[in-house]
Amino acid sequence: MVASDGVIVGRIGAVRGEPVKDIFNGVVVRTKAAPPRYVPAELIEKIVSDEVVLRLSANEFEALPPEPKRPLAPNLSISEVLRRFGLR
Repeated sequence: MVASDGVIVGRIGAVRGEPVKDIFNGVVVRTKAAPPRYVPAELIEKIVSDEVVLRLSANEFEALPPEPKRPLAPNLSISEVLRRFGLR
């Protein structure tokens, strides 16, 4: 997961949406130094096979509220996100 200013902010921890209905709501980003953060789909600039780029700078990402305590799926690769939502 890369911020708009090129800073790597974390890894995808969970995808929010309903793949069966082709609905993508956003992702939960796991970071090493902070609690997971939810990033809604409208704040994602692009998803390509090897990275997700946000429309937020690293500072703006850090200002997002922590994800409410919900169970997270294991870390997902970008290719798995693309596969689950039929983007590949």
